[in-house]
Amino acid sequence: MELRLNPAFFWPFNSTIVRSFKFSVALLRERTLYRLLWRHAPQRAVDRAVAQLLTPPSHRFPDEELHLMEDASLVAVPMVPDRLVGWRWGRKQDPLVILVHGWGGRGTQLRHFIAPLLARGFSVIAFDAPGHGMTGGPDSSLPHFLRGLEAILDHVGPAHALIGHSLGGAVAALVMARRPDAARRGVLIAAPASLTESTWRFAAALDWPPAMRAAVQRRIEYRFGVPWSEFEAGHRVGPQDLLVIHDRHDREVPFAEGLRHAETWPAARMLETEGLGHRRVLADSRVISAATEFIAAGTRP
Repeated sequence: MELRLNPAFFWPFNSTIVRSFKFSVALLRERTLYRLLWRHAPQRAVDRAVAQLLTPPSHRFPDEELHLMEDASLVAVPMVPDRLVGWRWGRKQDPLVILVHGWGGRGTQLRHFIAPLLARGFSVIAFDAPGHGMTGGPDSSLPHFLRGLEAILDHVGPAHALIGHSLGGAVAALVMARRPDAARRGVLIAAPASLTESTWRFAAALDWPPAMRAAVQRRIEYRFGVPWSEFEAGHRVGPQDLLVIHDRHDREVPFAEGLRHAETWPAARMLETEGLGHRRVLADSRVISAATEFIAAGTRP
């Protein structure tokens, strides 16, 4: 029985699933397996852990999202080794808003923002990150997401705003910090602020020994050529206006991480929600209205 967790190098451990009996049995098996592998074959333990961390879950596209794609123009962006797949709604001459989904998600997961943004005169692009949806690929990671968003920006030019959910929010903030001309405004929804801490929560859930956690971190840092400290909120910040939206009862990305984004980004403001969790927040009318108004305010003289 294979346990498919949402890995926390890019996705915090989902505590709600742990409470189910079926998952608890699988979790116990997984912990036992890692304990035995680390004791008798540590290299295999690290290989397995890295593969688990870099393999996103896959989901079918709901009919509603497939129908939405039919109203858009295809955006195919060349990338090594293949291409990035996205969709564009609205006129190319209108200010652009790019939607960035999270780990295990897809571009059209942020579909509820599209119509309100179009009504305010924006063009909208959503894309499937490497390893996700129609872009596909064998694995994914935060660096994959970064390369994907930067490839979109290189292909279509700077955006007026970026809206990112979960990992996509962390990626949007990183890109705006690295490329101040990438967008004038950003909206981070339920975005993790410390990917190191998220990974350690995942490791703790699987009962990895500290030495194994360190070995996994070294392997991933070596593979991508960048230390995890590069991905901490506050390590780099940008001059853009930022709206941070986070639910107080988010069980996947703690509310404190949203606060950290708001506190470390110089021109940030915070919108707190109650009872929307990690995903329902994407369909909430108040959240959509606040994000749309915030983005539209940036077009006024």
